[in-house]
Amino acid sequence: MAPHPGAKRLQALVLLAGLAWAGLVQAQQPATPNTSAAAACIVKPAEPLKYPEADKHLRNSGRVRAKLTFSRADRAPQVEVLGWSGSDESREAAVDHLRAYRLPCLGAGEQVALEQVVVFTALGAEGDERLGESGPWDCLRMPGPFTFSEPPHFLKRVEKGNFLFDLIFEAPDAPPKVKEQYNSAPSRFRADVLSHVEQYRMPCMKSGEPVQQGYHFRYSGGGNAGAKFLKDMDLIAFLGAVKDVGRVPVKFELDTMSCPFQVRWKLYQPASNNYVRGIGVQVPQREPFLKWLSTLSLNVSKDQFEELMGAEMVIRVPCGTIEL
Repeated sequence: MAPHPGAKRLQALVLLAGLAWAGLVQAQQPATPNTSAAAACIVKPAEPLKYPEADKHLRNSGRVRAKLTFSRADRAPQVEVLGWSGSDESREAAVDHLRAYRLPCLGAGEQVALEQVVVFTALGAEGDERLGESGPWDCLRMPGPFTFSEPPHFLKRVEKGNFLFDLIFEAPDAPPKVKEQYNSAPSRFRADVLSHVEQYRMPCMKSGEPVQQGYHFRYSGGGNAGAKFLKDMDLIAFLGAVKDVGRVPVKFELDTMSCPFQVRWKLYQPASNNYVRGIGVQVPQREPFLKWLSTLSLNVSKDQFEELMGAEMVIRVPCGTIEL
């Protein structure tokens, strides 16, 4: 159905939860007998990939997996986006950058297709992902960018809202099942999101081995103007901003966790567990502490929570003992 005449296009940011990022920007390409030689002669643009300023300011991470089809040595490849998370701006920046790739060793009449992954990490933190490896997300195929147009006759405008859910893929060619976790967005937005993700597929998964992934769609009737973000904090200052921090007694010996260290923390509580991951080398002794951080809620109002959901910060953890 076509949008209502005069409908306003709304910003819809899809965030894929729980990813391990691989540095500020990296590209990944499969090395197969048919593509390894071609991949070795790829010429990338001299100008670095542009990180959208709004995403950098709001610490929006993003990831784009694309198929590049080269048919001329001196021409831009055809770029087909296979999977994407993040803002429209990060997707467009990645596609523009990939169009500047060239394959000078391509012979006349030849055609070569390669897959590339571009990762935006606002914090520039090291992740677990490595070149030449791929995870379930890299198998995901999406129909295209999600858009939502709100007709002007809505009687009640919701300025901010969030829709959190898991998709459970059980077969390569079947639509995923949806397990909803939280929704504060308009019902029409929710319905359009569900219709969109029904077209997601995971063609390289193995039948009988279900894959479950978390998704976050953000509704913003007023766009990104005045969007809120979280500042980095020391652990003690962070705990001072937590609601009912002493509700559950805990004791952590930070000296046993290769302190000091830093933690990436994304706000989702009380709607869902926060995303928490140590920066750098992963230390098993930190797991109970990180799990505890995933349960904490900030002392903010309902409206502030809706604006901040998915916002990311770095917590600086010192040595010593935490006992509450």
